[in-house]
Amino acid sequence: MDFTDIKDIAEGLRRRIEFLIDSGITAVPRAGGRKGAGAQACAAGWAVFEGTLLEAAAFSPCAHQGWKGVLFAVFPLGKAAILWGVPVSGQTLQGSPFGPEPASQLERMLEWLAGQLKSSVPRVSNPKVVLAASCPEAGGYSDAGAATACLGALEPYLKGACGVLLMGELATWAFLQSADMGEARGRVHKADGRSVVATYSPDELVRDPGLKKAAHADLKLLIPACSS
Repeated sequence: MDFTDIKDIAEGLRRRIEFLIDSGITAVPRAGGRKGAGAQACAAGWAVFEGTLLEAAAFSPCAHQGWKGVLFAVFPLGKAAILWGVPVSGQTLQGSPFGPEPASQLERMLEWLAGQLKSSVPRVSNPKVVLAASCPEAGGYSDAGAATACLGALEPYLKGACGVLLMGELATWAFLQSADMGEARGRVHKADGRSVVATYSPDELVRDPGLKKAAHADLKLLIPACSS
């Protein structure tokens, strides 16, 4: 490798750093599992990312296109933690996996809960996230498997939480192994010594406003668990 090659590589790295800074990314994302460094074949398994939603835009589990995964956003709220799980791909992460209307719905729910728990309202725009994804060439992908693969990385974000609100089927499956929201919601569960309440996700509430009354009842179930 001569001096010209080294200079070209250095220039490429400089442009990449400038791109990350312009994108609002100020820290290198932490990812476990495979690295997307041009490998032609990837082993089966999960690549797990921890960071912020903005940082997740730079994440890829491998060098191949068409990968899929599940992302959990974590919203700490006093003695409570709110989790919202959504399926993602490389394309959806370049924008935001949470649409503007569901994000507004979530913000209203968090504001109400914060008032009840006498806590500050967590930031909705760039929350901490955990993402598990796999290479499309490995095969055998499922959203349920990806959601379950997030559990270990989510645990540090739940320390100190007496109650956890699971928003949507993916969060409910990961923590309660239940794919039936009608069966899971409406009562308090116990998981790893915490009180856990399942409810509809914000995007479900936007699609069907008739579910909001039931979701509000679920939120009220969480309050006594977080007040103990």
